[in-house]
Amino acid sequence: MWDWGVTVGVVRSSLTELLGILSDAVSPERVRFDDGSEPPSGQPSDAAVTVHTVALNRVGRSRREGPLLDLELKVAVECHGPTQLDNMEKLLLTLEQNTQYSVVSSGEFQPDEYDSGIRQGLGFLIRVPVGIRLDEPFGPPVTEPLIASTTVARRIHGRLVDVHNKGIPDAYIRPHSSAAAVVSDPTGHFEVLASADELQHFVVAVRGTEREVSADTSSLPVIIRWE
Repeated sequence: MWDWGVTVGVVRSSLTELLGILSDAVSPERVRFDDGSEPPSGQPSDAAVTVHTVALNRVGRSRREGPLLDLELKVAVECHGPTQLDNMEKLLLTLEQNTQYSVVSSGEFQPDEYDSGIRQGLGFLIRVPVGIRLDEPFGPPVTEPLIASTTVARRIHGRLVDVHNKGIPDAYIRPHSSAAAVVSDPTGHFEVLASADELQHFVVAVRGTEREVSADTSSLPVIIRWE
């Protein structure tokens, strides 16, 4: 059973923890969370850093001290004003030290994702992992040994190449085991969240043509060939 009220609480708690880390990084300057509503009367709306949520995606299910639903909250961070470069540096260094978060690199943006996520000033997108504990139904007593397999999310990095082993840029790549999708960088490299299965099946789109491609990811980086 998935209790939506509990889920929202866990997501909000993860976001609140991130906001605290960002606030400490740029203190004494102010970080404002933009939830789309107008700021209360009398409260200043200008802030050196603005944060707003972009997406909440399902990654899969895993089992760490019990069954979990793995989600990924994507958050946009924008810096404003004369100290925006200094604040960007402080924030990126802080996130580098808090390894539970990852910054979306330039080669991983989906089409128009940066322009729609960063609305003003300089900024970047952050992935925030969220684990929601699940209740599993209990069945009758088991009379035979039970063999269970679990899935843990992991990051797969690799390169999309053509028949001449040249990297293919700006290609859309999405594994079947994940809701996450990325776009290959100018050299064809990519990094995407997927399940722990070694054999992965991908949806790949190049210049308007879409294909299903399978690849062995037991050894990374993986090479996906577009033929």
